[in-house]
Amino acid sequence: MMKYSNLRQIQSSFWFIPTFYGAGAFIAAILTLIFDRHIIHGEAIILPYFFFATYDTSITILSTLVSSMLTMTTITFSTIMVVLTTYLSNFSPRTLQNFITDRVTKRVLGIFVGGIIYFIILLLLIEQNEVEGFVYFAPVLAVTYAIVCVAYFVYFIHHVANWILVGNLIKHISKNTLETIDRTYTDYEKANDGGSAAWDSWELDEIKMKEPRTISSLKSGYLQNVAINDLLKIAIKDDFIIKLERDIGEFVDEGTVVFSYWSTKEHPEEEKILATLSLGTERTTDQDIEYGIQKLVEIALRAISPGINDPNTAINCINRLGRVLSRLGQKHIPHPLYHDEKKNLRLITKPVTYSTYLYKSFYQIRHYAREDVSVLGSILHSLELAADGNKHDIHETIWEFGQFVIRGFDPNVLDELDFRFINEKLEKVAKATGFEEAYTPLKKPV
Repeated sequence: MMKYSNLRQIQSSFWFIPTFYGAGAFIAAILTLIFDRHIIHGEAIILPYFFFATYDTSITILSTLVSSMLTMTTITFSTIMVVLTTYLSNFSPRTLQNFITDRVTKRVLGIFVGGIIYFIILLLLIEQNEVEGFVYFAPVLAVTYAIVCVAYFVYFIHHVANWILVGNLIKHISKNTLETIDRTYTDYEKANDGGSAAWDSWELDEIKMKEPRTISSLKSGYLQNVAINDLLKIAIKDDFIIKLERDIGEFVDEGTVVFSYWSTKEHPEEEKILATLSLGTERTTDQDIEYGIQKLVEIALRAISPGINDPNTAINCINRLGRVLSRLGQKHIPHPLYHDEKKNLRLITKPVTYSTYLYKSFYQIRHYAREDVSVLGSILHSLELAADGNKHDIHETIWEFGQFVIRGFDPNVLDELDFRFINEKLEKVAKATGFEEAYTPLKKPV
């Protein structure tokens, strides 16, 4: 798992794809020169004569392309910095990660870096031949590469123009969060949680009476990934019970206890157990659903701040949060107990509930927008989306949370029309959750 985690971190780094393209361009330049020297031999073969160039023309073309490619690369870096500055000032510092890790951004940079290396290597190693009429095929390939770079440059400008729009950014974050949910949890209808038991199982009561041993982290960072299957295999192989003490996305310091275990062995393989965890300098959305929710919440909070005052952007975020909560309601969130094939308890994780995600989605927005009726209405609409078409065991949670949201808003700042608008939304939530009998219209306090 450690090798896989390190490889994943390298692949997700900003410099990986440009380095890959640069190495490929270096190899392509060498192959081009070999093709020119050992196959073409300075003669216009296979293709018409105008596909080839003399030495002086080749040097001129390659020199021009190198300077042009450096200019395009500089403009691309400047454009990236403008986008990052906009994200930092208008949206949230956490949204920088979305643009930096975007494959299109890294691929465009990789193509430009590869072009510079390709042209420079050809310019450096191309050799003049005194034979009259000696021609080269390399400049034609370089021009073809340059045309591809221009096409990617135009595409990149279009890509940046789309990314700079807050609506597209919100859509990308919510899509990424939905993909994380689909990877982490299975559909409720397809779930088979036969190995999990309730918290009052006799095995759990028995191990509570014994003092566990602990395993501490050897480095600090945010807990990004946990290989549950690998932990299960280790626990089954060494015949012990292990408990994960930290949540995904939680910051772990050196010496922090991350595992507790009950084992008959004196010294289990602690290095292999720690290798199932992936720590990094920042949170990621690989397994951290709450981090994707946090990004949407921060954009909404920035939008409703007095300095920006953009409630429509906040409503867009809230609607996306409603879709995320709706997808979570369709998933099976497993029990925090994992067993082997013989029904022996092997792994204990910290329990996660639907109400936790629900609370983390709206509690800050509820606090900072307690006088904005449009935000209140959009939250209730999102709760209706979350309840509609989902399993019934979350309906009570959604209805109770709706009452929690209502209590957080100041009724003294609302007019009669505001109460009518809110009551319509609240009634829809009551119907979606099946609590029509518990619904009572809100009234302006006397």
